[in-house]
Amino acid sequence: MCLLGPIPPRTPSRSDAQVPSDTERGASKYGRIPFVYFYQDGAAADPAFGLLDIEIAIQRRGPEDFVCEVYAIGDGYQSGHGASTPGPLLFEFRGRGRTIVKAEWRYPTVLSGHMDALTFSTPLALSDDQFGLLDSVLLPPARAEVTVCLE
Repeated sequence: MCLLGPIPPRTPSRSDAQVPSDTERGASKYGRIPFVYFYQDGAAADPAFGLLDIEIAIQRRGPEDFVCEVYAIGDGYQSGHGASTPGPLLFEFRGRGRTIVKAEWRYPTVLSGHMDALTFSTPLALSDDQFGLLDSVLLPPARAEVTVCLE
């Protein structure tokens, strides 16, 4: 889970926000989840792959026109690789303690031995009032297809 707020200002000690892709297109709410790792069943001490620095932005691009953009780094420098084949990664956008809208991301395969940028964009069915209520993002438990590649 992460809170939604303004896009962080530029600073030398932190990478610039990658989403939204064009800040001039409208008001945005931004959040960052440091990491999500996936494990083979029964191997809780050894992650297979992960997603790092998951940046999430919801942007108002016009009346009743909202877009969710996601940027993450696929971490394949663990014990394997994986994908969202069994089910998408779900983002629950919340406000006042309840889910207002959801987005599903079927991210591409995170390859073993790779550190790749992954992006996603989808429209969201929101009203202006609902956008005003959004204050957090929740990632419920997720499953992934994992292949362990230990040598």
